[in-house]
Amino acid sequence: MFECKFANSYQQQFIIFLNHIFNNILFLLFLLPLFVVYSFQIMKGYLILYNSVSAVLWGYILFQCFHNWSIGHYEVEEIPHQFMVYTQIFNSSIEIFHSIIGLVPTPIPTLLLQSFARLIIMVGICVVIPESLANYDITVFSGLTLAWSITEIIRYGFYVIKICGIKTPYWLVWLRYSAFLVLYPLGLVCESTTVFNSYDYVKSRLPAYYYFLKYAIVLYIPGFLYLYTYMIGQRTKVLKKIKAQ
Repeated sequence: MFECKFANSYQQQFIIFLNHIFNNILFLLFLLPLFVVYSFQIMKGYLILYNSVSAVLWGYILFQCFHNWSIGHYEVEEIPHQFMVYTQIFNSSIEIFHSIIGLVPTPIPTLLLQSFARLIIMVGICVVIPESLANYDITVFSGLTLAWSITEIIRYGFYVIKICGIKTPYWLVWLRYSAFLVLYPLGLVCESTTVFNSYDYVKSRLPAYYYFLKYAIVLYIPGFLYLYTYMIGQRTKVLKKIKAQ
């Protein structure tokens, strides 16, 4: 008799436990859609903020470029082009992270190639060898700054409007997928020229780094061709889709 009561009591407790677990699962399943919607709105707001801030940062860099060109020289800083250096490091770090976690659909190889090409200039030359005259060539560095800043202002502006769910005007779509036809080659020429102009400074002072830069500049051509053909493919696909509508 005692064993039977004990068994029944154990079974009842087990049933209560299962019922408690089942109710919790139902509650979590009820909250899941709310959590997904809420998380989506948070991510959407975050991406709008990030892209808006990035567009403003590059807008300021473009303004600085015109200012420096008008006075004919760059201000001497501990790190040349310091604001642009910090902005590029910020963008590269955040966007690689976004791509890794799947927050944005940008292919990681494409992002790494573009980041590598820019960070060679921003970190590899501006930070590592700030005394190099390559940092102060007003013509070459202005061309580089124009290519980067205009590209990024268009790109980030395009993303802000798209994420907000607003119909993107055709002229902005066209710029997003056409401006690169001129800006990418301009960037390639100015980036490789900046690296080349740094050779004389590093050859006698940092021989190992000199060979690193010589190797890095060789990668610019295949990297450029990969990015350029990728964007041409994107351009064809997007503009063809718009015309078909």
